[in-house]
Amino acid sequence: IPFLLSDDLMTITKNLALLEKETIQDTQQLNHHDDLQEAVRLLQKAQVIDVYGVLDHVLLAKHFKTLMMYIGKDVQVIDQVTGQKRSACLADESHCAIIISYSGHAPHIKHLIETLRKKQTSIIAITNLEDNELSLLADVTLRMSSRELIYTKIADFASSLSLKYILDILYSCIFSIHYQQNLDNCIQIAKELDNTQHEEFM
Repeated sequence: IPFLLSDDLMTITKNLALLEKETIQDTQQLNHHDDLQEAVRLLQKAQVIDVYGVLDHVLLAKHFKTLMMYIGKDVQVIDQVTGQKRSACLADESHCAIIISYSGHAPHIKHLIETLRKKQTSIIAITNLEDNELSLLADVTLRMSSRELIYTKIADFASSLSLKYILDILYSCIFSIHYQQNLDNCIQIAKELDNTQHEEFM
């Protein structure tokens, strides 16, 4: 809870800025080189990346999907429990699954992981810093900043920012593998989109 009933506008502004700065620093310190390197390796190798998440995590995952699309990576965002079960059944060793769960104990996670394991699908967990069902069963685990208590928060300030930072890191590291090619592609796509939008208003 980064602000109180008695806080004025500028105090709220200052507190949120401090929270965001500390959240980024926390997340950076929680995630080590070898784990990030392995996550990037699994994503780079995969032909299809399936992102499993719920609620606000899905919106951030869709932004990640858009970024990855520009560099030629096929990302699917699966946000319904029934859809997740079906997608897990359709996965295989050419897929890599990113499972996002702050608690790591969501009821459907164990079945989801068991199905992905049978399909020989690599699993990247994004969860809090405590060991949980998800982190213990994943191939590699990336950690979100744990500055929120699930039942006493007023919004997902820290966890959402932390997740976005992790997804941005993964995108940036994959982008850097073929930096010039990806940069050229992004510039070309931006030009084509700009021309298309200009023609629509003509």
